[in-house]
Amino acid sequence: MSSSVHYPTASLKPRREESLLSGHLWIFSGALQQPPHWIESGGLVDVKSATGDFVARGYYNPNTDIAIRILTRDIEESIDEEFMRRRIRSAVALRQVFDPDKTNTYRLVNAEGDGLPGLIVDRFAEILVVQIHTAGMERMRSLVIDALVEETGTRGILMRNDSQSRRREGLEVEEPEVAFGGVPTRVAVRENGVLFLVDPWQGQKTGFFLDQRDKREALRKYAGHAERILNCFSYTGGFSVYAALSNPNAHITSVDISTPAIEAAREQFILNGIEPNAHQFLIADVFDYLEQAQKDGELFDVVVLDPPAFAKTKDARSQALKAYRRLNTLGMEVLRPGGILLTCSCSGFIGLDDVLGAVSLAAQRLQRPVQLLETYTHGVDHPIHLAMPETSYLKAIFCRVG
Repeated sequence: MSSSVHYPTASLKPRREESLLSGHLWIFSGALQQPPHWIESGGLVDVKSATGDFVARGYYNPNTDIAIRILTRDIEESIDEEFMRRRIRSAVALRQVFDPDKTNTYRLVNAEGDGLPGLIVDRFAEILVVQIHTAGMERMRSLVIDALVEETGTRGILMRNDSQSRRREGLEVEEPEVAFGGVPTRVAVRENGVLFLVDPWQGQKTGFFLDQRDKREALRKYAGHAERILNCFSYTGGFSVYAALSNPNAHITSVDISTPAIEAAREQFILNGIEPNAHQFLIADVFDYLEQAQKDGELFDVVVLDPPAFAKTKDARSQALKAYRRLNTLGMEVLRPGGILLTCSCSGFIGLDDVLGAVSLAAQRLQRPVQLLETYTHGVDHPIHLAMPETSYLKAIFCRVG
């Protein structure tokens, strides 16, 4: 695996290699002695310490605060076809924990968590949906596609490079396009034995929120004896379907502001043999709905709060915390004494302590005791890079509210 390839060099300021030696994969522009502006955006570089020692190899972007993202610390490891195949092969091996007869949909590559910064790959049965977020990974697009075809046996690969985050990297926001094989407009998948139809072309993110799989499974035991269950920000009804299957006698209310999402949720009920007309599907702003439900005296045994990210930037953190406090207060107000609250945050700038704080403040305001039952972060298919706490974004807690 000896490398004969020579890469341009980027030198660090004194003592700036410490975080890299501890495992971190990012180098910020301020850590560089002399930013190598002659290197094209996304070009590969060798990172050296102020004393000239090799530290790591990665790709460089002169236009972003994160100047270099690390790919390897092995000076002998070239960034080539075989490198990409090894990383993809390692990611595939981790996901063998899933029984394909029960679960054939999961995140296959989780960016830094799988040693491939800027790359997301989600598997929906035999179809792969790929998102490239960085200029460096964009330059390796063909290597990514070839490695995925060779290592996964996929029947089709869809590129979903429609995220606005690409603009920060100087990349164009693209329309979805097939990179290999064929990709249908909808794909039938299994998750813990539950059936779902996924829209890889137009669905949010890559078509389905795979990171909530273990939380949906955990909800089963709480839904088993509930009469009324409320799923807020329900999207295509993942939590709602699990709840309905766990308790055929329960009445499920699914609320989302998106008409297509609510229509898809009804289809998921039908797909799993559940009569949708026995339940309620509402197109509404969740905050408005909860305020009206409280005024109407509505009460539920289980309330699920799974909102979109309220804090997409650090500057939005303060407002996001206010929104989480308000949301959890409204959720508790429609929860019966002794009811179960599942509340989530997918904001990277909001920590678990922030979520617990929002719930605690809501409970204090309403003078209701709360028992913390379970906490969740990411599932096995969303590995977190241990040296990079910023790769962790998902928090979910189950509480019992007195």
